[in-house]
Parts: sequence; C-alpha cells; structure tokens
Amino acid sequence: MVKASSSGWSSGLSGGADTIVARATSSGPAALAVVRLSGPAVRRIAAEISPAADFSEPWRARLVAIDGLGEQAVAIAFSAPRSYTGEDMLELTVHGSPFVVRSLIERCIAAGARPAGPGEFTRRAVANGKLDLVQAEAVRDLVGAETAWQARNAREQLSGRLSQRLAGLRGDLVELLARLEASLDFVDHGVELDRAEEAARLAGCRERLAALLDTAAAGERIRDGVRVVIVGPPNCGKSTLFNTLLGNERAIVAPHPGTTRDVLEAELDIAGLRVTLVDTAGLRDAADPIEEEGVRRARAAAASASVVVELWPADAGPGAPAGDGEITTLRVLSKADLPHPVDAGRLPVSCATGAGIDRLRTALAETVAGGVPDLGGEVAISHRHRCGLERAAAELAACDLAAPELAAESLRCAARELEALIGVVATDDLLDEVFASFCIGK
Repeated sequence: MVKASSSGWSSGLSGGADTIVARATSSGPAALAVVRLSGPAVRRIAAEISPAADFSEPWRARLVAIDGLGEQAVAIAFSAPRSYTGEDMLELTVHGSPFVVRSLIERCIAAGARPAGPGEFTRRAVANGKLDLVQAEAVRDLVGAETAWQARNAREQLSGRLSQRLAGLRGDLVELLARLEASLDFVDHGVELDRAEEAARLAGCRERLAALLDTAAAGERIRDGVRVVIVGPPNCGKSTLFNTLLGNERAIVAPHPGTTRDVLEAELDIAGLRVTLVDTAGLRDAADPIEEEGVRRARAAAASASVVVELWPADAGPGAPAGDGEITTLRVLSKADLPHPVDAGRLPVSCATGAGIDRLRTALAETVAGGVPDLGGEVAISHRHRCGLERAAAELAACDLAAPELAAESLRCAARELEALIGVVATDDLLDEVFASFCIGK
C-alpha cells in the first residue's frame, strides 16, 4: 500500500505519467469554482503556485495565496492512494470569475500540468482500481441527472450493487469453465463432470443473466425518459391540454380546426422520470397538403410513443378507440364541462374548469412509473450494458455441455463480455468510447 511521506504527500504513485488540471465545476461566471489537479507532479506544482502554503497535512482545507494572481483559494490536498483518482490530488476553490479560473489553470500549466481530457480524472480512478467501469458511468450519469429516478439509480450504481451482481455472475461462469476444462484436461485421471449438476449451474447462470437483461427496458426509461403523445381529432383540446400539463402557454390555441400542423415537444418531470410531452395535429383526412403532412407526423409520433393520451371531445358524441392496442393508452374525454353521455372507458377532464386534471396527472404518473420497477440500482442502464448482456446471453444459449470443447469456449466468451462491462478487461477503444461523453474535469 502506498503511504504518505512526512511531507503529507505519497511516496509512490501508480497512475498517469503526467499531471492534469481542469475546472471541476460548471463553466461560466459563478460565486465559486473548483480547479482540480491530479498526478505525480502535484506536490511540486502546489509549491510553485503557492510557495507560502503548508501542505504537510493532507485531507484538510486551508486558505492559501496563489502567487502572481492576487487571489486566495481554499485548498485541499489528497495523498495517494486516498483520493478520487488514486493519485496525489489538489483541489483549489477560488472565485468563479472566468478570468480567475482561466488564469489559475494557465498558471498550473506553466508549472508543468497539462489540460485534462474528458473524464480523465475518472478514467484514472478506474485505472487505479478506485472505481470499475460501471461505477465510472454512474459518475457521469449522476452529474447529468435531471430527475429523481436518474439520480437515485446513478447513486445505487455508484455504490457497486450492479457491479457486484455482474462480478458474481462472471465468477460463477469462470468456476463452471474451470470444472469443464478440468474434466477435459484430466480425463485420464478419472476427473469427470457431473452433467446434471453442471447443467443446473448453467441454467441458473442463464436465468440470472436473463433477469438482468429484463431490466434494460426500465433502464432506458430512467436514462432516456418517456414519450407521452397526445392524439385526437381536430379541435378536441389537445393543445389546451398540452399547455395545461406544462403549466404555460407553449402551443397556439384557436377555435379553428387544423391550427396545429406540426409536432410540438416539451419536457417535464412526472413521477421522478423525464417525460417528453408531445402535441400533434388533429387526426382526419386532410385535403390541404400541409395539414396532411402534419397528420402523417402525428401518426408517426404516436407510433413511437411510450404512452398515448387519446382525446375525444365530449361535444362530438361517442368515440371509438383509435389506438392499436400495442402502446399503453390513456383514453380521455375532453371538454367534460359540456353536456355529454357517460363514457366509462374515458377519463373526463376540462381544461376550462380544471375538473379531472389532477386525476389525469395521477393516471399519467402511475402509467409512467409502472414501467420502472424498484430494482435497487441493479438495472442495465445504458445501451452498452444491454449490448454486452445480449452478447453474453447469446453465448450461454449456445453453450451445450454435451460438446465440452465448444461449451468451454462459449463460457469463456460470456465471461469476457461481463469482464468488459465491469472493466476487468478494457481496451483503449472501449475506454475512449465510455469517457468521450464525460465533462472536462470529471
């Protein structure tokens, strides 16, 4: 284990060969900003930019003067390996003026640091064993979280629960592979494979992998959000309902049929999930080519929806369902303040009086959240997770213990897919792909 020297800094490092620097907080003017350094030259750079400071005691905040800038900073030194990256680190909190931050970073670069690339601090944390690749992705997701579900799942993933489940499955595959290879290598010594027992083990691994893969749909809802598309005939109140749910006048509302001729989108938070609410043109046989294109786009939007809110106006008499039965549909009776027959299959609402709107919000929340079961963070949240799990599942599906040589290769490939997910074995191309979407300074 690397220990801190009497100066407070580590006496040995195992990270990048150079020292990196970047702003760790959002760009633009702010009350405060954090500039972060990591690498083997942090101690020397710290002494050069703040010669009078005493950094002998790491993990303690101190007020230091930045030489040549006329700026004071709250500095916290971290000694390897007890830091985010596993390297020596220094975090400087200064006034959030773009000039001050830019000048401080330039001062650090002049002292020997180089600008960090996207996600490079977290990439070094992975390289030094502080995080695995799934946890690193959770850092990115937590930074970008816009809803309660996104933040909650990112925190759970950062805690390592999904990683532990993947690692446990990978360990069982490796153990099964070892038993199978032993039966092949030592067949002359009487080592035999208990086919029934190993078949049961393989079936268990398949079931656990399938259960993880089943979480991918929920993961996509958490990460990418839900599309809720409002459809119905012209002048049934779609745009009015759109504005009411948003709480502002986003769509143009007029008494003339065919006012809405394009797809209009806006985002809101429902039940802790990001929802894209979509207003569409009225569905009818249109003679006007522009309106006809609007109707085509409306139908396309409905076909790609997670949830369809199907409106039918109370003053138009009974309406037949327009949905195809494959997409979750909430059937709503609009303009319910007008005299209308009872329609048990539709939820009556009136944007004019507000009647039924709270019930519709509740129904929307239940419908949207119903697609995201509480899985305690053990969710395949990204496209990379889904693809890796699908490839591993395909290998296990092809694994036939009656052909042990081929079965061993299938088990080996499945284990490698799980290793790539966690980052046990990660190529530079894979790491580049994962960290390309990170912010600078993370």
